[in-house]
Amino acid sequence: MQKRRFPVLDIFIIFIICVLIMYFLDGKKSDILAFYSDFPIHDISEINKMKSRANKIDLKDTIKEKKKRDKKILRKFKWVDPGRVKRETFFFILEKAIKEEFKSFGINPMISHPLYRKNKGFKVIGRRDFFINKKIVEKTYIIIDYRQVYERNLKYFFDLTEALCVSADMLKGTDPMPKFLAFVQNIRFKKPPDYYKGKFINNFFTPLLCIYEQYGDCDSKSILLAEFLGSVQDSKEKTAIVLVRGNGLSHALLAVNRKPLPGMTSLFDYKKGYFIIIETSSPGWAPGFISKRIVDTIKSGFFRMIELN
Repeated sequence: MQKRRFPVLDIFIIFIICVLIMYFLDGKKSDILAFYSDFPIHDISEINKMKSRANKIDLKDTIKEKKKRDKKILRKFKWVDPGRVKRETFFFILEKAIKEEFKSFGINPMISHPLYRKNKGFKVIGRRDFFINKKIVEKTYIIIDYRQVYERNLKYFFDLTEALCVSADMLKGTDPMPKFLAFVQNIRFKKPPDYYKGKFINNFFTPLLCIYEQYGDCDSKSILLAEFLGSVQDSKEKTAIVLVRGNGLSHALLAVNRKPLPGMTSLFDYKKGYFIIIETSSPGWAPGFISKRIVDTIKSGFFRMIELN
């Protein structure tokens, strides 16, 4: 009769064999895992470090993108107020606002569709046929849509007007007209080009571009003054641009809906009342006072008044 083996001995032998197998495989365990795994195996601390680095990179990119988006351009103006006090005004203009305004104004002369020109700050005022080289050629007459330009630029000027008020030591409740006019008159008078960065602008800078380029002519500066007057807190100022064409003159002035004082030049609208005429081209002209030659031309009827608001 065969003697039966004690089961505890069998269990001990199996345990010893398992320990030996684990001992020999332990040195190659990581290789086996790496070979059969599709993804690298990391320690929890390493994962946290990688997440921290990724978050820092994302934050840096976000800050860099925001700085690029909010980049501002500085423009400095030196001017003399009506009290003969020398002043300096600093404007910080968003670069994206300049780009937006440049896209919004100016036309490609090869595109003649009226809707395209209307969207770019111009409007058609007439057409005429000409007989050239045995062909009938239609010529289109366009004019700057000053009202559209004024309304679109108003959103840019609330901060700029506040900066001007601060630099001019303007007290709340006082009439801003004299100091605003002096500032605009001190901006260098220079006629803008026909074309600006490849687009036809008809020798006109919109108010924001006038500040950006730091110069402008009569209509550019007149609309600029209108923007300052219209963007003062609680402003109810009604303005219009007066285009004078005749007697050898081609000029633009601003008209402001105010009752004239003795000696002032004004226009009368039977619905809205008096508009005093403002000369913005050069320093020295007080509100309501303009040259006699311009007065005579206006009296002759060689003008057009376009309301801005």
